[in-house]
Amino acid sequence: MVWVEIFVVLASIVLGIRFGGIAIGLFGGLGLAILTLGLRLPMGFVPIDVILIIMSVSLSAATLQATRGMAFLVHHAERLMRKNPKYINFIAPIITWLMTIVAGTGFIVFSTLPVIAEVAKESGIRPSRALSGAVVSSQFAVAGSPISAAMAAMITIMENNSVTFFQVMVVCLPASFVAAMVAAFVASRQGCELQDDPVYLQRLQDGLTSKTAFKTTEFPKSSKLSVIIFLLATVAVVLFATLPALRPVYESGKSMGTRDIIIVIMLASACLMLITSKTKPEAVITNSTFRSGMSSVAVILGIVTLGITFVDAHLGNIKEVAGDVLQAYPMLLAPVLFFTCALLYSQGSTTPLIIPIAVALGVPNWAILGSFVAVTGIFLLPTYPTSLAAMEMDTTGTTRVGKYVLNHPFMLPSLLGVIAGVGFGFIWAPMIVS
Repeated sequence: MVWVEIFVVLASIVLGIRFGGIAIGLFGGLGLAILTLGLRLPMGFVPIDVILIIMSVSLSAATLQATRGMAFLVHHAERLMRKNPKYINFIAPIITWLMTIVAGTGFIVFSTLPVIAEVAKESGIRPSRALSGAVVSSQFAVAGSPISAAMAAMITIMENNSVTFFQVMVVCLPASFVAAMVAAFVASRQGCELQDDPVYLQRLQDGLTSKTAFKTTEFPKSSKLSVIIFLLATVAVVLFATLPALRPVYESGKSMGTRDIIIVIMLASACLMLITSKTKPEAVITNSTFRSGMSSVAVILGIVTLGITFVDAHLGNIKEVAGDVLQAYPMLLAPVLFFTCALLYSQGSTTPLIIPIAVALGVPNWAILGSFVAVTGIFLLPTYPTSLAAMEMDTTGTTRVGKYVLNHPFMLPSLLGVIAGVGFGFIWAPMIVS
């Protein structure tokens, strides 16, 4: 019977990926129905806390986009890159890392890609170097952002395992930065120089690459105010979550939990941005950030609950097979995270699926935190939306897939970045948490 259950889980994942987007969650729901109603497995734990956090953070980030606050951030990122074009290979990854840390989603990189590609081309620098470094760094930042979907799951799970928000951030934030900077360095050394690239020279001869004009944009004061509100909200989340003395304490003696802190602050910030900018509510629910966030919720609700249901039903057998191995070799958790993310195409879905299993199998807390940056396997294939966008934006043709598909410009930076980030995490994490 177990092989039938495994087939249902794998078939749900494969079919969901084939259809793409929200279908991953929907096929997960279908697989869940077969396991529970058909094969009589007990229903697994639904990651409600993670879903609530993602919904509230997505609402706040979507409101920031609707008020043109995200466009305001991108505009200033463009100005910084244009002032220092020679250092674009490192400035671009740092900017996209910081923007993702603040916004909680790597998709914010979409708006900066045309700027990165054009500034690199104007400076005679191979655009694929800056683009691949920027794209990979933005996804590493997901493993360090206090308000990303993946981190929401990580914090919720680890706080229940006696690890504080502060400890999670002190390990994961610098590990993600180390991984991003190593990826940027590796990317800056990839490929020949622009003037020697045969594809670029051919496209130049055919008139397929030209200079893109960028216009100076004026932003209303409300856009700037929205950015300030969003940044203050992010800082407030970190402060309340890090300093227990700031949290409200109730008559029962219990204080406000991190989940509730994030939900309250993010919802309040979204409302303040909406009021101060006089933005129509419809603009929030129709933009890409909101759709992306709600799609993540559907994926987690379906595919993650499906995985949890199967794992919970066979946890005893899994412990016998994998428990001792992971306890003896905790670094093996990193490739598990990497390849699961490559399969699910989502850090936010991988985290609530794999981290609880690692906790149940007795993997040390320090090893879980040290391995977390490996939840970036989306670059195994060059088909992730940000990767595709980078290739599309590069009119020089230097950001391209190689003959063997896996030899694309995002592969080596992401792999070596993961290795460096996990290596750093395994040195740093034991000093922070036992």
